[in-house]
Amino acid sequence: MKRIRFKIISVAEEYAGSKDEYILELSSKNKWIIITFDKDFGELIYKQKYEKPFGIIFLRVPPKSLDYIFHIMKWLLLQTNISFEGNFLVVNENKVRVIKLNDIT
Repeated sequence: MKRIRFKIISVAEEYAGSKDEYILELSSKNKWIIITFDKDFGELIYKQKYEKPFGIIFLRVPPKSLDYIFHIMKWLLLQTNISFEGNFLVVNENKVRVIKLNDIT
């Protein structure tokens, strides 16, 4: 993603060992979009009612390779008109579902 001029902050590198709840707080406070394969974020937001992030992209695609994930993210970020702010995106290989975070009660 850095190749296409997006600032990337790696949780594994910069916030190693941090709890998902803290990452949600950081996203909200700093206006960061979370990109994850971890379905626990959905659990925290939907069922446990933790702080809603600025936005989240949940990748439900097989992580075949870094190039494959890069291709999907490049398409999502550059070739769609989807707004990430305030949304929970569920990305499959053939579709994207957009759920408004404010609609989650």
